[in-house]
Amino acid sequence: MSTRAPSFDPSAPVALAVCRAYDPDMLCAHIPALLEQIGVTPAFFSGKSVVIKPNLVMKKPAEHAATTHPAVLDALLSYLDGCECREVVIAESMGGPYTEPALRAVYRVCGIEDAVAGHRARLNFDVTSEPLTAQDGRACKSFEIITPIAQADVVINLCKLKSHSLTRMSGAIKNTFGCIPGLTKFEFHARFPDYADFNRMIVDLSAMLHAHTDMIDLCDAIVGMEGNGPTGGTPRTVGCLLASRNPFALDCAGEALLNCIGEVPMVNEARTRGFAPAEISDLHITGGDLKALAVCDFAPPDTARKSKNPLHWLPKLFGGKIYAWFAPRPTIRLSTCIGCGECERSCPVHTIEMRTDKKGKKKAHIKPDACIRCFCCQELCPIHSVDIRRNGILGLLAAARR
Repeated sequence: MSTRAPSFDPSAPVALAVCRAYDPDMLCAHIPALLEQIGVTPAFFSGKSVVIKPNLVMKKPAEHAATTHPAVLDALLSYLDGCECREVVIAESMGGPYTEPALRAVYRVCGIEDAVAGHRARLNFDVTSEPLTAQDGRACKSFEIITPIAQADVVINLCKLKSHSLTRMSGAIKNTFGCIPGLTKFEFHARFPDYADFNRMIVDLSAMLHAHTDMIDLCDAIVGMEGNGPTGGTPRTVGCLLASRNPFALDCAGEALLNCIGEVPMVNEARTRGFAPAEISDLHITGGDLKALAVCDFAPPDTARKSKNPLHWLPKLFGGKIYAWFAPRPTIRLSTCIGCGECERSCPVHTIEMRTDKKGKKKAHIKPDACIRCFCCQELCPIHSVDIRRNGILGLLAAARR
């Protein structure tokens, strides 16, 4: 199935509401107001099939801040209960296998199952997918998309604002990667091992989905995740909700909130295509003061720490071999590895193997020469036993530039 060519207005409004806690009454007040500011009223949903796509990257309780908070979903469902939708479905393809047992587990642990109870909505257990064509894709021209998203009249992209070891930040753009079914996502990591190509692919995907159906982007930025996100970082209060019809503009606001303007490759790619405002001053914010909410000391992932990693200025000499030698890479912390094999199963290029140590315990080992640094192992390790190792010379190079 093909989609119309994407068109995004960089001046599209990004609605903001100050909200520092997951208080049900506050959320139920803020969500209708945010949607109205971006031109969405209850009549917009009448008679339509609505799919809510949260961020449920892995089985994590809400307090870890790795996933969309169920209180936000609960408030959104309360709003939709009064909108005369034909149906409301919650659909996600998390990291790992896309199967009914896996879906049931992630819905339960992330609090989504409880959030849906009492509302006119259902959880998706259809694990089929459909091909969609990205007419203007620059890195990728076609994607396999989970069926509920592909067939929806309206998709609400209910994302979580977090740091991200691979893409620097996870927000509205990156959340659409969860529309690709299960292990197919790992194939994309293998197809696009170059960071620039991977980020171009994500922009192609997000643009295609927003062109294919009516899509609304709503961001849970009340408590985000700093450090080694999207799953191994630390909860950090940001204190707001965001909404827009343009995911690229919304993520420009996300950059400002996390104090990383110009550092998110996906947003920079969107700027080159005219999808997002070139300057933060051109961003159209309604409902609040974005600058006042910016968290100046929001901790970046280890892969983006410029003081320790000067790769942002190191040229890709000799076909990128020097860059690859210096680049941060994942490494297994053997002292805490429990040998569950989740990293081995999630590695898109099969560069992780389980070995039995002298005590007879299985431990994961990464073959460094074959690693493409996609950080899927770090993202999906259930006990966060994957660290980021940096070349020791980087500190000397960074010091020499100071």
